[in-house]
Amino acid sequence: MTAPGDRGQDQLIVRYSDLDVAGHVNNVAWLRFVHVGVSRAVASWRAPGGSAGNGSGGVAWRWADIRYRRAVQAVGTPITVRAIPVERPEGLLVTCEVGAAGPDGRTTECVTADVFLGPPATTALERGTPHASGTEQPALTGRWPWSLVVPVRARDRAGGGSLSPVAAADLLQEARHDALSTWRNNIRGRLVVARTTFCLGQAAVGKEILLHSRCSRVGRAAVELTSRGVDPAGGAVVIRSTTRIARLLTHAGQEAAPWSDAERALLQDMGMSTSPGGPAAVPPNGHDPSGGCGQLDI
Repeated sequence: MTAPGDRGQDQLIVRYSDLDVAGHVNNVAWLRFVHVGVSRAVASWRAPGGSAGNGSGGVAWRWADIRYRRAVQAVGTPITVRAIPVERPEGLLVTCEVGAAGPDGRTTECVTADVFLGPPATTALERGTPHASGTEQPALTGRWPWSLVVPVRARDRAGGGSLSPVAAADLLQEARHDALSTWRNNIRGRLVVARTTFCLGQAAVGKEILLHSRCSRVGRAAVELTSRGVDPAGGAVVIRSTTRIARLLTHAGQEAAPWSDAERALLQDMGMSTSPGGPAAVPPNGHDPSGGCGQLDI
């Protein structure tokens, strides 16, 4: 699957299991590509004085900011992941560039990501947890209109019983699907994921995780969906995420189209809704990485 590249670069290949039902490389697959680059950067990192950075447990993912730019559909497409670690006083920032090679051999940028790693979290996320932009996330009041209970699988766990970054992306994908299913049919065109950020806190995860979602901001041509994952055993928030979702009117178009007045009213109503959404259950194998939404299409 992996071939050696130049310093700081990995070569991977798109597999059938990386594709979603629409034939696009899946969001979670892109996150796995990023994870490979980040892991390599952390393993090769040298702290001041020449001591090696501990990629196995000395640092952990604390937040990630991922921007999706181009879709990939062909199995066997070579994927290049370049990761550059930059030491910060509070931890390590890894910048990733993920590209796909075309028939002419030229690489097209598909995903860019900034991942911050620091000492493993010892507590759950609190209100105002710093996220990818370095600012505080806005506090949301009222109920969360959409709630979903999702089983946690053995492979979703990282060291110490907390969620792995790939598992977190997988769970957040389920939350997006649950929320969008109630209003997707009233929106024209294709809904696409343009950007997602998420924070991870310490989580002694049991058998399930409770996902909440709501529309938190309606822009000219995009809507932001805020989600959080809660450990049902103690109520601790272990994941917090904001995803920017835009709309393309055609399969060929790459420019987000503004909402109509009716669509904007619908989205704003969703954002202000206080009607409780009773937690729905997902079958044990319901959140499979290769079966959800792709890099672009919801």
